[in-house]
Amino acid sequence: LLKSATSVPPVLQHDGPIQENIFTGKDANVLRFPVPKLHRDDGGRYLGTADAVITRDPDAGWVNLGTARVQVLDEQRVSLYVSPGKQTRLIAQKYWDQGKSCPVAVICGIDPVLFAVAGLGLPWGASEYDLAGHIQKSPVKVVKEEMTASSEIVLEGEIPPPDVESEMEGPFGEWTGYYASGTRPSPLIRVKAVYHKDDPILTVLPDFKTYPLSSY
Repeated sequence: LLKSATSVPPVLQHDGPIQENIFTGKDANVLRFPVPKLHRDDGGRYLGTADAVITRDPDAGWVNLGTARVQVLDEQRVSLYVSPGKQTRLIAQKYWDQGKSCPVAVICGIDPVLFAVAGLGLPWGASEYDLAGHIQKSPVKVVKEEMTASSEIVLEGEIPPPDVESEMEGPFGEWTGYYASGTRPSPLIRVKAVYHKDDPILTVLPDFKTYPLSSY
C-alpha cells in the first residue's frame, strides 16, 4: 500500500462540525466530558485511546498524526504517553531543545481511516493525512490546517518541555486490559481550547467484565 500510494493532501475549509462548540481560556475545561475509567487498575480516566495526536515539524512544516494515551489530570491538563523514538516525541523534542512548548492538537472520535493510519508509523516527513486521502480516494477535510473538520472532540494546546513540567501517567490496561507497564513521568498538555460537536461521541473500549454496560 505504501509503495503504491499517491499523496492526497488535506483540504482546508473555513468551518466544520467540530466548531459547533468552542471553549477557550478558562472555559476550556476537559472535565466537561464524562471521561470513563476503562479498567479497574487504570491510574485515571483516559480521554485519548482511539485518538490522533497532531504535531507539526518546526523545520519542514509537515504534519504528523500519531496515536498516544491521553490521561485527564484536571480541568486544563492532560498527560501524554508517547513511546521513545515515535515521531510525535521527536517533533516535540525539536521545540523543547529551543526551550519552547510544542503546539499540539488531540483528536478524539476520528474517522476509522485516520485512526488506522495514525498508528502505522510512516517514513519521516510523510503525513498521515496524505495517506488517508489516498485510501479514501478523497482529501481529508481540515480546519485551521491541522484539525479534522468532522472530529467529535479536539483538545488544542501545548506540550511544555518535560524538565519544566511533567506528571505521572498510567498504568493503563491497553485495549486488551493487559498491563505492559506501570506509572511513569510523562509530558503533559496544557489545554488552551476545547472543540466538540453537539452530543459528541468518545470512542473507547472498556473492560465490560469489570465495568458492565449498566454501570455507564
